[in-house]
Amino acid sequence: MKRVVVTRSVEDVDRLAERLISDGHLAVKLPLLAIEPLQSSLDIGNLPGTTTAIIYTSVNAVRHGFEAISGVTPNEGLVTIAVGTKTRDALGEKGIRAESPAREDSEGILAFLESFDQSPTHVVVVKGQGGRDLIETRLARLGIHLTIIECYRRIWPEVPEANFLSAVSIESPSIIHIASGETLTRLTDLCWAHGVDALDAHTLVLPSQRVANQARELGWQSRIVADGAGDEALLKAVADLS
Repeated sequence: MKRVVVTRSVEDVDRLAERLISDGHLAVKLPLLAIEPLQSSLDIGNLPGTTTAIIYTSVNAVRHGFEAISGVTPNEGLVTIAVGTKTRDALGEKGIRAESPAREDSEGILAFLESFDQSPTHVVVVKGQGGRDLIETRLARLGIHLTIIECYRRIWPEVPEANFLSAVSIESPSIIHIASGETLTRLTDLCWAHGVDALDAHTLVLPSQRVANQARELGWQSRIVADGAGDEALLKAVADLS
């Protein structure tokens, strides 16, 4: 049995913890972020006839941004793209067939778009406020017109000191799941703030080589790169650890 610290958002931490427990692991819930819907910029009207693709960058983008465009008549040939399998499944529950790249991150989406027979003309990106802007930057450089829908923002909930210290205790070497660079930064900041020398004690499971490089620069010594940020990627990484 492995001890796994789950740092998913408040909205998702219970689901992933239950999956880990059902696989025979000890799940420690330590939600380091929460999601707050945004309503200020969700009325996009009709999509231009040149729209090539709608990209959902997360499950939260589906949860909080889907209704903004659900009533828009789709253009012929319009492709819906999900960043990963979990986001694709969330769209499937709403009756939308989506494609998802093998690599579950922004780079994977860009590679998928490059596989199109014709270059995209207009792309809608449904995302959270802030975060990486790689997709928007790269597509804008190519002269592709973009509509950006920022439908939620990440906020940092209060983490009681006792809960944090119990979760990252160096007396209990653990696997810590990190789904984004922002979460990694917050975890590291909290370790410093509470005087926990955890960077040598635990193994991080990270969603990409980019975030693994960030972890190395921050001083985390034991790092595993999973196949993505989704639940299945974490479960596989945990199972593969001896």
